[in-house]
Amino acid sequence: MTTIYFVQTTAAEQKEFLCRWVDRFFSERKRVRILVDSMAAAQLIDRLLWTFSQQSFIPHAIFNPQAAEQSDEPVMITPGRFRAAPFDALVCDCETEPEYMSQFDTAVHFILDDEVERKNQSRLLWRKARDLGLDTIHVPYEKKG
Repeated sequence: MTTIYFVQTTAAEQKEFLCRWVDRFFSERKRVRILVDSMAAAQLIDRLLWTFSQQSFIPHAIFNPQAAEQSDEPVMITPGRFRAAPFDALVCDCETEPEYMSQFDTAVHFILDDEVERKNQSRLLWRKARDLGLDTIHVPYEKKG
């Protein structure tokens, strides 16, 4: 059964939380797919994964659907829902449906407290996921420091 973590945060801190979740899954030896909505977003996440932590390195790549051979990195940033090698965990930097999330053992969705429309979309996603019988876990906002 898929477990979806609904992580409460702010828009300003979302990318840092995304990197921390990816780092957590990587340290658990899970293959991680990061879903983004554009190549620009993929490149931003790529840069952040190189610089967010001095203590760890997360091997990763941006998925290229035109490449003859795909990278076998344990973390793949995908601008869109391309078919790629199997992954254990999904970390969403953009909106997606629970049906897509259910293809993974674990998924992470960010609830943005300071964006009303995104927060309402998160409520709908939570209900859809529960209706599908997916395991939903709320992770309350945790201030840094």
